[in-house]
Amino acid sequence: MGTAPLHDTDRYTAMDRWHTIRCAAHLELLDDVARMDREEAWTFDGASSMAGWLVARYRLSRRTANDWVRIAREIRQLPAIRAAYAAGRMSWDQLRNVTRFATPDTDDDLAAEAPSLSVTALAKRAREATLDDVQQVQRTREFSWSFDENRPVLWLNGKMVASDGVEFVKTITRLASQAPAQPGGTYESFEARCLDALLMLASQHRGADRDPDRATAVVHIPLSVLTDDEGEASYEDGTPLLAETARRLVCDARLQVSVEDGEHSILGVGRTTRTIPPWLARLLRKRDQGCRYPGCGHTRWVHFHHLIHWAHGGPTDLDNLISLCPFHHRLVHEDGWRIAGDPNTEVTVSVRRLHSRRADRLHDRLDSFAKRLDRAGRRQRV
Repeated sequence: MGTAPLHDTDRYTAMDRWHTIRCAAHLELLDDVARMDREEAWTFDGASSMAGWLVARYRLSRRTANDWVRIAREIRQLPAIRAAYAAGRMSWDQLRNVTRFATPDTDDDLAAEAPSLSVTALAKRAREATLDDVQQVQRTREFSWSFDENRPVLWLNGKMVASDGVEFVKTITRLASQAPAQPGGTYESFEARCLDALLMLASQHRGADRDPDRATAVVHIPLSVLTDDEGEASYEDGTPLLAETARRLVCDARLQVSVEDGEHSILGVGRTTRTIPPWLARLLRKRDQGCRYPGCGHTRWVHFHHLIHWAHGGPTDLDNLISLCPFHHRLVHEDGWRIAGDPNTEVTVSVRRLHSRRADRLHDRLDSFAKRLDRAGRRQRV
């Protein structure tokens, strides 16, 4: 025996009830998404983001996953709109659009108004608000930096339009993903590789600048630093440098070298140029085909390293030069690794220990430099 059909009113009531249950359940799910996002629990499954985890776990489209994450973050600051959605008075499509321009100050008004507006009308207001936001961000875009007075740290901060940011992040993360492994096959953190990628972009632009005075870092290097590892090298603002760092900079970099004697009298000022002439650089690139550090093979933005430093009599020719990526160039000069062999055939690497007193001297100089900055800051405030 078949069952009697439901009266239309009963059917509508049932559907309304299920719609309300679905909205309330979805909010519970979004609360869990927000919690998981804050705790970055998605990293334990190897995901690169909360949205990526949702795509993999629930087979959502990237757009839907991004909306879930965005609304999960924003709905916590919009209690009235949240209550309207939980009660089933607002659809998901209405919620998705209204949260693109709602603020805590407009929360109550929009919770009362939005349920009666069409999705098209809300989408139009969202686009208008987004355009206003883009124009505001474009007008107030910025990039700033500051040196830490107590540590050898430079802090960076910036803001840009999201569409520009997508291209910027894509470029940086692409370069970071191509970074070579450290000795032993391990990798530095992704954040560190992103910073290295940004430094490589800046270095490439600086090297291509035809006006040397626009992109020149002045380094004061006592002759004894290059020849005997004694003395103190520094940038022109007084920021100290390790001897190994100074040798790396003069190995293949755009800088102006001021060589001084023990009394800080200038013995000579080198011309601002790349120490490797273009014709020799072309031969090196053809021979090496990228970074020659064993197992690397990085091909972009390589530096040219003197196996025997020119301050110790090493010639600037093919038999004494080798291509290294920026990461491995720092590794060789500052991190205790040494390259030996014939650049024209095969080279090997080995560990060497840096003189601990050099690092101690640098830390003492950094402390002294920080104190001078602090005293100067107090004088300015007075």
